[in-house]
Amino acid sequence: MRNLKIKNNESGRSMIEMLGVLAIIGVLSVGGIAGYSKAMMEYRINKTIEQITLIAGNVRTFFAPQGNYDGLSSSSDTGKAIIKKAKLVPDEMLTLDSDGNISAITNAFDGSFHIGTLGSDNHKGFAFYISKIPEEACIELFSKDWSELKVSHLCNNGVTGPAKCVIPPADFDKILILCNGVGKTGITLYFEVANCLSDDCSIL
Repeated sequence: MRNLKIKNNESGRSMIEMLGVLAIIGVLSVGGIAGYSKAMMEYRINKTIEQITLIAGNVRTFFAPQGNYDGLSSSSDTGKAIIKKAKLVPDEMLTLDSDGNISAITNAFDGSFHIGTLGSDNHKGFAFYISKIPEEACIELFSKDWSELKVSHLCNNGVTGPAKCVIPPADFDKILILCNGVGKTGITLYFEVANCLSDDCSIL
């Protein structure tokens, strides 16, 4: 009997085929990472807007009988106690110490979220300072229509003088300039504040 030898041309893959497969995997991976990053950015922007809207509503409701926002401050122990007791801020944003007191308030970008009033305004308005806001998020927040929340000014704390703020609705070109490099500092939203275009509008 004659031994028949069968050649198997598909016994292995060539180096070119393997490199092609790896290249496709690489392209898909890069696309997946980019898509994930974009989705996460959108999620955090929407989460930030949701947090701002909720907290502003809670603050107004709680302080309405008082007629001003005196005592609203995430910098003082008294203010932190009010914020916690009145549940002005969602629990997911709070970091508590061993005694159950607020040690930090964190925004959706893992930066700080500071709440306070303005002494120069006799506590008739209030403001939120939000740090570590990326440029893309800054543009979104500064471009949004905040009329329902009565946001009077939006400011980039890394800029000095009147040029650091816009009064919504603002010119888009100015927003692009103002949000450039904002991630190193942060932004402030002023609510019901008549004039906050000068540097003395610091949050108490």
